[in-house]
Amino acid sequence: MDNPMSQRQALPIGIQTFEDLRTGGADYLYIDKTAHIHEMTKLTKGYYFLSRPRRFGKSMLCSTLQALFEGKQELFEGLYIHDKWDWSENFPVVRIDLSAANYKDLGAVETRVWINLNRNAEFHGIELKITDSLGGAFEELILRIYQKYDKKVVVLIDEYDKPIQDTLSNEDDLASNSLDVLRGFYSALKASDQYIRFCFMTGITKFTGVGLFSGANNFNDISLDQRYASICGFTQNELETNFGDYFDGVNMEEVQAWYNGYNYLGDKVYNPFDILMFLDKGAYFDNYWWDSGQPSFIAKIFSQGKVMPYQIDNLVLPSEELKQFDLNHLNLVSLLWQAGYLTIAEQIKIPMRGYRYRMAIPNNEVQVSLNKLFFSDLTTLRQSSQHHNYKAYDAIIDNQLGDFEKAIKAMFASIPYNNYVQNNINKFEGYYASVIYAYLMALGLKTRTEEAISSGRIDMVMESPTHIYVVEFKVNAPKPEGDERGEALDQIHEKKYYEPYLNDGRKIVLIGMHFSEEEKNLNWFKPEEWKLNQNTNN
Repeated sequence: MDNPMSQRQALPIGIQTFEDLRTGGADYLYIDKTAHIHEMTKLTKGYYFLSRPRRFGKSMLCSTLQALFEGKQELFEGLYIHDKWDWSENFPVVRIDLSAANYKDLGAVETRVWINLNRNAEFHGIELKITDSLGGAFEELILRIYQKYDKKVVVLIDEYDKPIQDTLSNEDDLASNSLDVLRGFYSALKASDQYIRFCFMTGITKFTGVGLFSGANNFNDISLDQRYASICGFTQNELETNFGDYFDGVNMEEVQAWYNGYNYLGDKVYNPFDILMFLDKGAYFDNYWWDSGQPSFIAKIFSQGKVMPYQIDNLVLPSEELKQFDLNHLNLVSLLWQAGYLTIAEQIKIPMRGYRYRMAIPNNEVQVSLNKLFFSDLTTLRQSSQHHNYKAYDAIIDNQLGDFEKAIKAMFASIPYNNYVQNNINKFEGYYASVIYAYLMALGLKTRTEEAISSGRIDMVMESPTHIYVVEFKVNAPKPEGDERGEALDQIHEKKYYEPYLNDGRKIVLIGMHFSEEEKNLNWFKPEEWKLNQNTNN
């Protein structure tokens, strides 16, 4: 990539605050987001809520707002907002950060909130008299700061929902009890409305029932506001104009495939953590964001849901279902979107009824990692521990279908017998399709299931650079004898499932796969290369 900037700025990895980034003794790279901040702060009063996945820069955004309202003009020199902000007036700031704790019990939730309250009180030289009510103490803090400075207060709350996120996977009522604690705490915002100049809150999930999103201080949810689509994350243009020669010699299309794709109804954005780590590691592709940790409830919620892995991509959700999250009615797809494992592929306007959103997995990193998780949940196997994993991938790439059959059989043979006890999942084609789909997608193989065409639905389509594989599954089908195709291959021919791919240019291979409920494994496998002059009616 040609770029006039040759001097490399230091990558701000591990930098926690805007002030450290701007005065930390090094020329740190900073992507200027203050145009978005100016848009959000130009009114004399406002309450804003922003949902973004973890490690997307929400904390740095809060830190930037704090420095702005505290009047630290020198930190903003050269930035968009510098000559547009009234530096003659500053405001006292209350900063609540709930991201730094691991909430294993209700006591940890309450303790962390008290730590935040006392820290803010100490910073502003105030001694809180209320010590038996989180909401009461928060209300007292805001009031007494207002009285001390005779100025309205700016309230910044980072990761407001972290205590609930951490406890969602618990079997008890800890998440619900945590929600009750936070509801009482955040009630102070409504009671203190007359003393608040500006309030900004971040989180992953917009939980209903918290008491935050209604009433006098109704929060403006900017999570899907086009004006703020790139307030967190890096756009393609920002990569090309701010990173100097970091991307020289790098295949940008590959970078896009791995890390871009998050859509909040504006320019698509990259996960900033991925990009910084990718460059820091010498342009080495890896699952940086995924490996940095996932919410513990993701696997649990998936196992409770009724959506299979191959159904996640391309689902359509109404606007109200996408934006809110009810603790009592967990919605897997909504949760995956808010946590960053799905993104918006298309916004669909419904006359007189608002919008619907078609969902998609954002990029290769999430596609591979999420299917590893799905595969582990479906089979109780850790995919990384299986020696036959990449044999399946290599077999498809090299068109060695005998090796592919062996790898699939070895994989199903590894699934513990207990997976089949007290259920009948091994009777259904959907189970085998889900396992194989998650297995292959986790390896990075391009795979689709339930491909709809005019004559029906193809169970699975696999792709390599040289071949397209059209696959049909059957369970408990009669075992073919001699040269018989069997039910699966017969259906492919009868429905002409190969027709959509005739002009593709790659070779087409038809595969029939029969599974046995008794054996809980593949018991018949037959590939057949499609030829133009073959009689498909035989």
